[in-house]
Amino acid sequence: MRLASRPAARGTAVAVLGLGLLLGACSSDDGPTRSTARDPDPTATPTTPPPPPQPSLLSGRMGKANQPVFAVKIDNTASARPQVGLTKADVVYVEQVEGGVTRLAAIYSSQYPSRVGPVRSARITDIELLRQYGRVGLIYSGSQTRLHDNLVRAKLGLVSFDQSWSGYTRAPDRPQPYDVIGDFDRLVGRAGKVDPPTEVGYTFGDPPLGGKPAKTFTAQYPGARVTGEWSAKDGRWLLSMDGVPVRAAEGGRLGPTTFVVQFATVRPSVYRDVNGANTPLTETVGKGKTLVFRDGQVYEGAWERSKAWKPTTYTIGGRPAVLSPGQVWVALIGRDRPVTVR
Repeated sequence: MRLASRPAARGTAVAVLGLGLLLGACSSDDGPTRSTARDPDPTATPTTPPPPPQPSLLSGRMGKANQPVFAVKIDNTASARPQVGLTKADVVYVEQVEGGVTRLAAIYSSQYPSRVGPVRSARITDIELLRQYGRVGLIYSGSQTRLHDNLVRAKLGLVSFDQSWSGYTRAPDRPQPYDVIGDFDRLVGRAGKVDPPTEVGYTFGDPPLGGKPAKTFTAQYPGARVTGEWSAKDGRWLLSMDGVPVRAAEGGRLGPTTFVVQFATVRPSVYRDVNGANTPLTETVGKGKTLVFRDGQVYEGAWERSKAWKPTTYTIGGRPAVLSPGQVWVALIGRDRPVTVR
């Protein structure tokens, strides 16, 4: 008996044979294989990753620690509040000016604000105070005519509103002269070469021994007072000026993790303001007592600075004062001025 042919099976065999030939051709060494990976471009410039954040020498907080140092003179009267850009400062000095009221010198390095102000005029105290930071960019609205030459001779990168309005605007919702607001990026470009931070006498870390509990403090100037209230929730001293809580224009209360009261000699200078009032000079070269407030405690200590170009050293019990990482405020106040601690 003769069997019938099976055409379907034959077709399958042909297809398999064809697939085998195709696979054999793909695996042959007779020609180059094609890769889906893209070869590196030999002309491309390798990219350098940005440096990781590092603790600031000026505040101990993480940021761009080696950015140039800039100081901004900021008004501290009721008409100036809320101030702009203060939360970004590493260090804020409270200085006595005419009439016994205060003005701020805010130091920036690890973080720069987008806007800052109200920007006000410089004072004779600023020249000696800022020298310890190297060549600092000084952002200010102007100065007394007799002081201008001393500012020019000082080691400062001057960025004055009086010299040029470039980078400054007048805020329409603020009264003059409390309306000068600076665009930080534009003002930085006007300062020329400015030094990065160096060791300036600050040490940061865990609380030292020897502190006493402190809930509040009040530093009394002749015509103003600064009060700090410890907030364990925020880990900061929430500030009030003349009994009124002070807030940042960006939102929230102003307040540092460490507040230093630096008792110094405050004496009349040869300068006067436009109203004829004498401009006080606070001597920041010398030595004296300090009160250091951190973590709900107060420490009695000392400060010393032998030369204008040397840093101020703060000590507690003869050892370097350890500050809490974060923003630092320093109240420069007369040696005989009262400070109440509760």
